[in-house]
Amino acid sequence: MTAFTNLETAVLALICETDGRQLAPDQRQLLKSHLATAHVVERDNTGHGFYTTFEVDRSATPKLETISMIDAPNMIMEGLGEENALGFILWAEDGYPTTLEGFQYGDRAGQTVDLHDYDQTKLRFRETSWS
Repeated sequence: MTAFTNLETAVLALICETDGRQLAPDQRQLLKSHLATAHVVERDNTGHGFYTTFEVDRSATPKLETISMIDAPNMIMEGLGEENALGFILWAEDGYPTTLEGFQYGDRAGQTVDLHDYDQTKLRFRETSWS
C-alpha cells in the first residue's frame, strides 16, 4: 500500500484547493507540496472509520507551522446507506501531515455500517460538503 485511494485523494485535493477554509493560500500550497511526496505506510479500518497513515519527504519542503488538525470536507457516500456521510480530519505532527482520519456520521436513520465489510479502495462518494 503506497498510494492513496480515490476517496483519500479527493479529500486531500479538496483541502488543498478550497479557498476560505482553515488554511491560507500559501499554507494550502505548502500542504500540496507535502502531499506530492506522500506514500501510505498503514491503513487501520476501525469498522466505524479509518486512519490512513503516510509519510512525506520532510527534506523537500518547509514545515507547515502551528497546524496539527486540519478540517476536511464531509463526503456523502454511495452504497453505505441513504445519505451516509464520512467526515475527515487531516492530522499533522511537527509541521508535516501524517494521518487522514475518516469517520461515519451515519445515514438518514442514524445508522452506520461496518466498514470491515467494504473494500476501502472501492469506496465512492456522490458529493462533498463543508458543514
